[in-house]
Amino acid sequence: MDKNFSSGIDGIPVVQFKPQHLHIKSRPGVPLKIKMSYKPAKDYPLDVYYLMDYSYTMIKHAKTLRNQGNEIYSELIKLTNNVRLGIGSFVEKNSLPYVDDSVQNSYSFKNHLSLTDNMTKFKEALQESPKGSNYDDPEASLDGLMQAMVCKKEIDWRDNARRIIVLSTDSTYHSAGDGKFVGAARPHNMQCYLKNNTYTMELELDYPSVSQINKVAVENNIMIIFSADKKVETHYLALQKKVLGSKYVPLKENSPLVDVIKTEYLSLIRKVELDFNIPPFMQFQPDQDCSINNQCELKHQESVKLSGYLTIKSCPPKNEKHILKIGPRMLDEKLLVEIETYCQCDCEKKGDGAEKSVTCNRAGTFQCGICYCDSNRYGPTCQCDGSSTITKDEDQCKENNNTLPCSGRGTCNCGKCDPCLPGFSGPYCEYDDRSCPSPEGLLCADHGQCEGGKCECYPNWIGEDCKCPASNEICKAPYSEKECSGNGQCVCGKCKCDVCSGQFCDDCEEVAMKRCKELEDFAYCNLKESKTECDLKFNQSNTEITIVNKTEINSPDWYMAKYWCKKVLEDDKIFVFKYYYSTATNNKLHLIIQNELEMPPVANVWIAVGSVIGAIILIGLITVIAWKVLVDWHDKIEYDKFANESAAAGFDTSINPLYQSPATNFLNPAYNG
Repeated sequence: MDKNFSSGIDGIPVVQFKPQHLHIKSRPGVPLKIKMSYKPAKDYPLDVYYLMDYSYTMIKHAKTLRNQGNEIYSELIKLTNNVRLGIGSFVEKNSLPYVDDSVQNSYSFKNHLSLTDNMTKFKEALQESPKGSNYDDPEASLDGLMQAMVCKKEIDWRDNARRIIVLSTDSTYHSAGDGKFVGAARPHNMQCYLKNNTYTMELELDYPSVSQINKVAVENNIMIIFSADKKVETHYLALQKKVLGSKYVPLKENSPLVDVIKTEYLSLIRKVELDFNIPPFMQFQPDQDCSINNQCELKHQESVKLSGYLTIKSCPPKNEKHILKIGPRMLDEKLLVEIETYCQCDCEKKGDGAEKSVTCNRAGTFQCGICYCDSNRYGPTCQCDGSSTITKDEDQCKENNNTLPCSGRGTCNCGKCDPCLPGFSGPYCEYDDRSCPSPEGLLCADHGQCEGGKCECYPNWIGEDCKCPASNEICKAPYSEKECSGNGQCVCGKCKCDVCSGQFCDDCEEVAMKRCKELEDFAYCNLKESKTECDLKFNQSNTEITIVNKTEINSPDWYMAKYWCKKVLEDDKIFVFKYYYSTATNNKLHLIIQNELEMPPVANVWIAVGSVIGAIILIGLITVIAWKVLVDWHDKIEYDKFANESAAAGFDTSINPLYQSPATNFLNPAYNG
């Protein structure tokens, strides 16, 4: 039976796991592959029950609990529009020596609000304050937790919902055996006893044991989150290890509780882990290719394929049909596998069989397709010496006493694991051959195989992840004999430059000019002859040649070729080319060659002669002008010196005592004017 995936729209039942039913007939020892598929439904229903300690000491946490309750709803509604919340509480069994009912108010469990999507009712129920009390520190946490899980009708758990219980407390818990102090000596039977939403068998039934809590939580696909005060953290961390899938978070302001609930809900819909309950005479080995820590990651709105091998190890005590359930953990949807075993065929009844058969290594009788071994041999084909039992063989196939034979990843034959399932290796199949280093997402860098939990590199590759080439030749540029052009060190196939930069530490003017000199003959050959001839002549193969004209070589298309190379020919013409290394073609040398030679410059004699004459005249003029300026400057200095000395001697420097006027005046005596 194989119903298709469905999100439950228009009244159609939700289907997230298929197929739903298989009928198998098989003989012992024959592995049967079972194929399954899982796809989480959109807006899959979520039920969250808020179970709180209502003892008086919890008053200090009352505000925190209210805030958390409101925040849980507001955050979960963002993930799914199909979320419901409920509230219950617990204190202690109402009897001495734990409680004096004449002065104290106590009870083991009350259901205040069954699961609902009515947020008004939920907020109103959150307003009630803790008011119970008892003498001792431990509380009836497990009493309340058991009733919250098993009272499916009263709490209103939905069949097709994911279920989470948040237990909030500031104290430790009573467990099985403690109930005898109040006369509750009968072991808990994991049944519901609610009347008017109150637990009625608290003084008759003992507290549940931790193993009972774990059993009911697993069977009902309920995840438990213990939100407890920091002072009792160690108790609930220990409890977390014993209850499958449970979590502990501290009870405080700004607690990560809401984030944990969100994370777990997303984990439930984005990861899938197969859950199964197999009788001892059968074995089921999941074979999940998508497995990470035995879980499969799901992409958004996509399905994941799951498979496993079911093997009947031996005939059951009674030859009857057996029903197995296999399906995702924390989900009610399961595959029902109906199995019939064939333990005796007609050929066995008749006694037909070939003794000392070659098929049975001449150590047994081949009958009905199976080897029946002699007393001193065992194994599927009687290949194993001795009289070892399956139990002893399996012990030899265990890495230690705490593991499954062959780590649950292979077949135990003759006390040895052979073969291991695909993807696993080692003497006990203990190594996951997909767990080796995966640089850039490639297992062993795609240069090796993962064996024994380590990368076994292919030839010419080294390193724990096979990422590094064994030879440093890859760090040598074409036409270069030096690693990294002599300007750095080759580290894991890449140049670590001391000077310059670039792939081969040659991205600088000085090194580029040397590289031009090394390449010029090969480049010029490709201009004059064919590439094939030049490759043979210069023993080159990893090259690419492009010949362009003068305009094209200046095009931005060749931006990766930064440096110009020139070779002066015998006729003084100039050969021009560029080069670069193409990372897209595994560092292939790429030459861009200009198909036109540059002409040498022609000298103009008159310009040269005129320049020389002009330079001589210019120098002469500059010399004369400089001489004149210096002489005038010297005369001025001498005059200033003379004037200063005259003034110091008392002479009037404004009149020259040696000066005689060139004009002489004569008076006319006859003039009477």
